[in-house]
Amino acid sequence: MRKIVLMLLLSIIVIAEDDIGFFSVEENNINISIAYPKAIRQGDTIKLIGVMTNKSNRNAYMGGLTISFPQFKHTEGVYYKNTFDKISKYSYPDKIYNRKLKRRVKAKYYMIEGWENGWKSKTDRGFFIELKIPYTINSLTINVRGVLIFNKNGKDTIKIPQKSTKIDQQGYMVKQLHIPIISKIVKKKNKKNISRHNKVAKENITSGTGFFVNKHNLVTNYHVIGECKKIRLIKNQFKSNATVAFTDKVNDLAVLSSEKENPNILKFRDKKSIKIGETIIAMGYPLGELLGNNIKLTTGNISALTGLFNDSSKLQLTAPIQFGNSGGPLLDIYGNVIGIVYAKLNNEIAQNVNLAIKAYTLRMFLDTNSVKYETNSRNIKKEIVDIAEEAKNGIVQILCYR
Repeated sequence: MRKIVLMLLLSIIVIAEDDIGFFSVEENNINISIAYPKAIRQGDTIKLIGVMTNKSNRNAYMGGLTISFPQFKHTEGVYYKNTFDKISKYSYPDKIYNRKLKRRVKAKYYMIEGWENGWKSKTDRGFFIELKIPYTINSLTINVRGVLIFNKNGKDTIKIPQKSTKIDQQGYMVKQLHIPIISKIVKKKNKKNISRHNKVAKENITSGTGFFVNKHNLVTNYHVIGECKKIRLIKNQFKSNATVAFTDKVNDLAVLSSEKENPNILKFRDKKSIKIGETIIAMGYPLGELLGNNIKLTTGNISALTGLFNDSSKLQLTAPIQFGNSGGPLLDIYGNVIGIVYAKLNNEIAQNVNLAIKAYTLRMFLDTNSVKYETNSRNIKKEIVDIAEEAKNGIVQILCYR
């Protein structure tokens, strides 16, 4: 169980600002755990994580995890970062098999299903789900079930749950999780509450970091700007409004267009591969006004060449980062960009685990959207103080007005 919780804690960094709740079902050497934000408000876009473990001493021929949402006939929900061999989603009017009717029928509601071939003993698989909570529900209901099949003919099969009064749209027993939804109060704008409204607006500003890749465009994480009504860029002697140009929710990336040009850009490292133990520099604007509005720098090393669930598009690093560092550059000892900071692990089990998206993933995103950037093939080692001095003018604090 501790392994599952650890994996969930590692995974949950995408919603690390929220208090996290855990829902677990365990029967006959199968464990399913769901991680979710405890505080969900109407209108929020939330992320959930589902992880299933084969805890038996046998390798399974195949297995699957199904999570469904009976309140959602249609949804704009997405799934991503899965470690299953195959993952599918269904909603009305997609066809699914109903075991009671023994035929395919139209799906009644939204469902995500992951399947793994050759599921090894003592290993887990999982996926992330993102969906928007409507204003019309006061409690979110989630159906959970799993199966391990140990031979081709399916005679040696374990299903979880084995006993339940709840049946899903395919006729299988499920365990249900019910998460309370907090009503979002919408205040009317009028003369009597103008000062109060302004106060609320001021409190509803979040901050992150971004860096320019050409004089018009800068990059950051999607989660920094995903729900912004207005975006403001700030650094020493530079202030500008910005708009969203391109986004990639799956890889948590975004390109912004700045109203004002900035000739100070950061360049990407060209060709040379990243190695464990490399010295790296992280720069950004952590914790907003709490630590002051000047740029901050931390140093460390590359501690792993993969992220969570062995994600090869990510890096792990030892340079300490905080909320607000998201979207900032990860630099090598030559001053070149090798990654973009996006998250830290926030728990008592794992210490100083910080994560960045590899530069090649970011460059592919830029190439796809024809955003210009520059690379640097010169490998002249620099002092950290010189790297900071050169890079700081290309890095900005991003204020998101929600």
